[in-house]
Amino acid sequence: MIKHTVSLLLLCASFALVSAQKNNSLPFFIGTYTGEGSEGVYRCWLDTVSGKLSTPELAARVDNPSYLAVSADNRFLWTVGEMNKTYCLSAFSIDKSMSLNFINSQSGEGSYSCYIAELEAGKWLGAASYGSGLVTFYPLNSDGSIGALATVDKHWGKVTRAHCILPDPKEKYIYSADLGLDKILIYTVEDGKLSPFAEVNLPKGMGPRHIDFDASGKWMAVANELASKVTIIKRDSAQTFTNVVSHTTMLPSGFTTKTSAADIHFSPDGRFLYASNRGHNSIVVYAFDNTSGALKTLGWATQGINRPRNFVIDPTGKFLLVANQDGNDIVVFRRNQRTGMLSPVNEKVSVSHPVCIKFIRIKH
Repeated sequence: MIKHTVSLLLLCASFALVSAQKNNSLPFFIGTYTGEGSEGVYRCWLDTVSGKLSTPELAARVDNPSYLAVSADNRFLWTVGEMNKTYCLSAFSIDKSMSLNFINSQSGEGSYSCYIAELEAGKWLGAASYGSGLVTFYPLNSDGSIGALATVDKHWGKVTRAHCILPDPKEKYIYSADLGLDKILIYTVEDGKLSPFAEVNLPKGMGPRHIDFDASGKWMAVANELASKVTIIKRDSAQTFTNVVSHTTMLPSGFTTKTSAADIHFSPDGRFLYASNRGHNSIVVYAFDNTSGALKTLGWATQGINRPRNFVIDPTGKFLLVANQDGNDIVVFRRNQRTGMLSPVNEKVSVSHPVCIKFIRIKH
């Protein structure tokens, strides 16, 4: 009976994906800061031929879902409600119409939690708390529900600001960027217990915020919020990312206005790297040399960008979508897959204070 139930659930999830992909459209979810026009998580579709977007629809009412995570099998979505003294994690199932059905909520430990990730093949949900410098683990059940807090690791230092948590491509180690400590902390995990393994020390004042890994699994890129620089780190002989190769500015020469880096992503083929600037209000485009790790600045996309807290490359690799926190909209750029350059599609949809975009994954 259990075997048949699991098979049925997987079949439903596959049907949901096929249904969502019809007519060349791919679904995605939008996390927001609520109030002032926003009520929670929104769903939207991208036409992967034209780059047009559907009108966003409310998918779930939840307070301040500032970061989202979609399960690897596309069956569940988890949110973190960013708040001052505490936060709330919520779990939803995703049905064939991309509607979200509430499963449960779990109170979190820490303040201003700003990042969550599915870890160890769906066993755990990890959270990073900016305000308290905590990294926390919560068990995930087979129905997508979130269990009670299992483990906590406190980043130690004068000012700790845990800003992200995610596994490496092989899911052997867990990485957390700490903006206050100017460090990337590396953990091992066993039975949900985090154990510090190594640290990567960055120059003072860098402020590491978000990280991403290239398609080969050999390189890691870091968006440093305070210095507005990208750091490239190479995988070492122990299969951890500790060899710092370079620090490259995200800004054009002569730009002196206050700005801060936000998000960073490699292209699906690993040949290009993109990062967002708040203040300069741009997406910087780099060519990436997979052999040496060298970056070459190709240019900046600026049209329609206003405080780009988050952005994403769609699963086909043809489009890049920007969440404009202060522009109150999502804008679309077409990505030249040969040159890496971005060109505006002149397409946008209104969403109040969008701060996170997550696509449903394509199954190959």
